[in-house]
Amino acid sequence: MKVPPIWKVSFLRKFIKNEVTEERTFFALTLLTGILAGLISVALYKATHYLTSYFGTDSAFTLRTLAFGGGALFISGYLTTRKFPSTAGSGIPGVRIALAVYHGKINIGATVAKFFTSILSLSSGLSLGREGPTVAITAGIGSSLGKAFSLSKKKVKALVAIGSAGGIAAAFNTPMAAIVFTLEEIVGDLNAKLLGSIIISSVVAAMTAAYFLGDKAALGQLNYSMASYRELYLFGLVGLAAAVLGPLWVKLVLKFRSMSQKIFKGHRLTVIMLTFLFIAGLSLYEPQILGSGHIPLQDTLLSLILDWKVLLVLFVLKFVVTALCYASGASGGLFMPTLLIGATLGGLVAALAKLGFPALTINMGAFALVGMGAFFASVIRAPFSSIIMVFELTRDYHLIAPLMLANITSYMISSRFLTGSIYEKISEQDGIHLPTREDGDVLELLHVEDAMIQNPISLNAKISITAAMKGLEGNDFSGYPVLKNGLLVGMVSTNDIGSTFAKGEGDETLLEDISEKKIISIYPDQSLLVAFHRLRKYHISRLPVVSRINDRRIVGIITAEDIVSKFGFHVTSEDDDENILEELETVELEN
Repeated sequence: MKVPPIWKVSFLRKFIKNEVTEERTFFALTLLTGILAGLISVALYKATHYLTSYFGTDSAFTLRTLAFGGGALFISGYLTTRKFPSTAGSGIPGVRIALAVYHGKINIGATVAKFFTSILSLSSGLSLGREGPTVAITAGIGSSLGKAFSLSKKKVKALVAIGSAGGIAAAFNTPMAAIVFTLEEIVGDLNAKLLGSIIISSVVAAMTAAYFLGDKAALGQLNYSMASYRELYLFGLVGLAAAVLGPLWVKLVLKFRSMSQKIFKGHRLTVIMLTFLFIAGLSLYEPQILGSGHIPLQDTLLSLILDWKVLLVLFVLKFVVTALCYASGASGGLFMPTLLIGATLGGLVAALAKLGFPALTINMGAFALVGMGAFFASVIRAPFSSIIMVFELTRDYHLIAPLMLANITSYMISSRFLTGSIYEKISEQDGIHLPTREDGDVLELLHVEDAMIQNPISLNAKISITAAMKGLEGNDFSGYPVLKNGLLVGMVSTNDIGSTFAKGEGDETLLEDISEKKIISIYPDQSLLVAFHRLRKYHISRLPVVSRINDRRIVGIITAEDIVSKFGFHVTSEDDDENILEELETVELEN
């Protein structure tokens, strides 16, 4: 007996058949996505931790380590390069592409493959983190659930963002940072209407992961403070250093990717394995370059590494090695490695300051913490996420002023050297142009009065249908406002006028009799995004624009064509309105 898929069972189809029950289903799937995100994060962490310990790839390489780690990476690299190309890298650019291009649809096969390729590559000792892959996997789970229950495209896109937030929250135990990062980097809109659902998913995912791993700060609870406000100059220097070195690191990743393409002509598996051998050899000199860098990061934050020479070596090696690993295309993220680079940079500035100003009381751990956030902000281009993430990772809230100073300095100055995050730059190098935050602001920044037709043709409510037909000869609009004593009393469509006239009722019927009295209108100072939503929601082709002082005084008309014309496009007929709105709907959630 063949069992039908769960989403095709009749009672489930009935459960989601209308808009009200779809909202209920969406809420249930939000909770389920959060729980699954927590479980997936725990599974990824446990599996990676076990294999890393078993292979011995958390310390200097031996022949056994080389064999097991190399074998795991070869399997992962083979799957990534030959079977599932979308599993390359962190996966976050792929999530953004899915939102922008594929209406949130992510293949479940690629999602499952990402889980296994990430475990194998992270267990090999490469300088990569698990946080990015966790986001990609949980976003894929959200997408698959949305598709399985036949939700609308908008809801599927929303579940992708919800899954992403759950992944970050569970991986780092940072629900607040997950919310801000998802809105800032994945969705690209800090004012997104998904906020409530994203909060639910983040909290549920973090609670689920905490149940299995314990509710503790990922990097240990710290308690730093400033000894003197004169230290702010040095914290500003940390931000300045991160502003210069962050873009340099991104350009190094892009350079390595470009070189490997030219030299190896697309043989990406060869690049991955050569990178592994290089890292294995280098680990004989400095074992702390292996893996995501969680242990050396904690050592730096706890001021266990005091020698500036040691910090300099670790910074330079991790800077180059992480760039190589990320550029290779192996399945893995950059969150934790870049946090370590930033921490060693901050510690290095503090150590050098101690040499130059021995009288100053400087806590190197505090500088490492601030450097961690500043470098992350410079590379990822998500300053709000960076600040909140540092707080939640360390649960140290005593360095708010230095952290904000360094992050703002890093973010503002680095924008002069690099526009866009590393995810956008990698996608651009591959010929894919992700929507920017500026793209998402366009509909909000433009107002109805900027695109509306002023002094629209209107009709007197007291004229007959026959008189209206004669007066409208030569006009091809689909509808008109109806006025009585100069005030708006309704809207009438050309089709209604024509059908009434065809019935032979043109002389005795007034326009007022057939006009739609329930008027859907908009104000001139509202955004084009609001106009777009209203046109879409009520399935109408035009909106009367009315005064805020008197909503019966019409000041203009706006259509879907007027909105699109503001973007430099041309629409040939009003039959294209539905297609226009489909395109604009994509703009809204992409950005």
